[in-house]
Amino acid sequence: MKTWIWLLAAAATEVGWVCGVKAADSPLDWAATIACIMASFVLALAAARQLPATTVYVIFVGLGALGTAVLDILAFGAALHASSLAFLALLLSGVIGLKLTASDDASRKD
Repeated sequence: MKTWIWLLAAAATEVGWVCGVKAADSPLDWAATIACIMASFVLALAAARQLPATTVYVIFVGLGALGTAVLDILAFGAALHASSLAFLALLLSGVIGLKLTASDDASRKD
């Protein structure tokens, strides 16, 4: 279970640094952005030690992309279209599907 929390934290910090790149305008903002970059990779690597690398990568990137899209809509006023919602739902269903079909051996290593 701890490994999946690391993976979720990695995706959250991925969203943090991507949005930080867009919004940073001070040295403190840039320092936080750089800290998120480092944290996202350290957390993803820690998860990859216990889970299959393909699972980690797809969930890390998928949740990062989903979170970035949602935050872009909510915080930065990006347009939201029905097709965007459909593709975000497809992305989320893929991430959930991977989690549900991860091998039992990988899930027990936590």
